[in-house]
Amino acid sequence: MKKKKTSDKVKVIPRFTVLDAVIVLVVILAVLGIYFRQTIVDFFSGSDNLKEYAISYSIKNIRYTTPDYIDVGDELYFSSNGKHLGTILNDSENMGALALSVASEYMTDSNGKIVKVPYPENTRVDATGRFLCLGKYYDDGGFLVNGSEYIAPGNVIDVQTELVTFSITILEINEYNENGAVSN
Repeated sequence: MKKKKTSDKVKVIPRFTVLDAVIVLVVILAVLGIYFRQTIVDFFSGSDNLKEYAISYSIKNIRYTTPDYIDVGDELYFSSNGKHLGTILNDSENMGALALSVASEYMTDSNGKIVKVPYPENTRVDATGRFLCLGKYYDDGGFLVNGSEYIAPGNVIDVQTELVTFSITILEINEYNENGAVSN
């Protein structure tokens, strides 16, 4: 008896089955889920429409060498939780990160008058500066850095850079436009 030879060149046509349709549907739903999750998180956290703000601050009565460790472009963080606060800007067009002045104390003289007494040179200084951050103003006047941390003029905040930790007092919060200018 002779065996019939079968050809090795038989082509198998792949068929689209119900299982293939389910896999494609699951992949599409996963991509949509990731997109909607991010959109919903942005919506509820308020980070979907953050703008850039320049925040002016002052530092009082610090050691005269501390400003040497604060440079333009340094990242600024909250000391309490390590969250990013912003990036240090030039104090003005031709200056560095901080504008310095001699620190002073107010004391009462022998006549009962209050007088301003400066510290000796090369001991203590006061400084002012600015940093750039993302944030959002709300209708009630509140300002949230990165949509989550509340700050306002007059607040004293402990902050840190990579090299130094210090306390700042918030002076002003102004919107920062695309030209780098502060708008009032």
